Amino acid sequence: MNALSVGRIAYDITIPVDNYPEENSKMLLKEKMEYSGGPACNVALLLRKWNCETYFSGVIGYDDYGSSIKKELDNDNVHTNYLETNYEKHTTMNVVLVNKSTTSRTILAIEPEVNHVKRSDYQENFELIYSDGFEYSATLSALNQNPTSISLLGASLDTGNDEKEIMTLGKSVKYITFSIDFAERQTRMKADFNNPQTLLNIYKELKNRLPNTNIIVTLKNMGAMYQYNDEIKVMPTISVKEVDRTGAGDIFDGALLYGLWKKYDIEKAIRIANIAAGLSTTKYGVKNSIPLLSEVINYYEQRFGPLEVAEQPVDSTGTAQAPAAQPAQNTATANPQPAAPQTPNQTQTTPVQTPPPNNPS
Repeated sequence: MNALSVGRIAYDITIPVDNYPEENSKMLLKEKMEYSGGPACNVALLLRKWNCETYFSGVIGYDDYGSSIKKELDNDNVHTNYLETNYEKHTTMNVVLVNKSTTSRTILAIEPEVNHVKRSDYQENFELIYSDGFEYSATLSALNQNPTSISLLGASLDTGNDEKEIMTLGKSVKYITFSIDFAERQTRMKADFNNPQTLLNIYKELKNRLPNTNIIVTLKNMGAMYQYNDEIKVMPTISVKEVDRTGAGDIFDGALLYGLWKKYDIEKAIRIANIAAGLSTTKYGVKNSIPLLSEVINYYEQRFGPLEVAEQPVDSTGTAQAPAAQPAQNTATANPQPAAPQTPNQTQTTPVQTPPPNNPS
């Protein structure tokens, strides 16, 4: 199975600190982690770690950071046939300060110049395609060359994407994950986790704009919202001792794409993605926090039973489909059943419900 990940790549330096540094002060640091990073790169690393034959398409600069990234990807057996070097620009760098006392993170993204790929004549056939939306033309080219692939677009504010291009690409992929921040900006609605109707409104508005795309909205440490069997539901995250959420969304996307390729229904795929993302937050950095596939499967089976593969792919409405993933039904027809939303630590998924009259939430 061949997978292609298209998008941004960066050199990440993660620095855990006891407290956020004060201005005009000096702090003695005892540890740091340096790895290749960026959403599309992180997805490529997870898919390769989980035994997928993975190719990466993106751009590095002509500097030591770019050379380190190329060497690292080669050592990790990620195919770099489509990794380009721009000899006139520098590699993007992210310095991530993680506050140990609060687990909050501050990211300093150093990108004096924007690098975009120039080559998009992909020679291989890809069953899986991931894009973080940064490489618009290259993503469209990959999708057009592989129309039957399982395609996933990650829509977040972290990569500095053109939001119009993201929404345009959203019409061409089979699945899209919106971070709640991106979803709020797109819909001009504010999510209130104490008022499920606000989440329902955001989801329906996104679905109105992308009626033929399966939509998942990640809700940070609250879980993920999706559609299944004509219901809009929220699946809570797993309960872990979190130290660093950097890259958790990327790991969620990579694990979700893997689950879809394995023909799990959307609920199982999202649960796998939740587990992978949750486990990743227990370690600092991104690459070194990507869990083993065996860890995720063991966690799943200890709590939810055997992880059985479906006979056929199942779309987000819960209906078995032909081998290619199919669009979800429009959520305007969804009829969520009455149920109260759950806390993040619960494991049973629940439909999102409009609060009853006089409910203070």
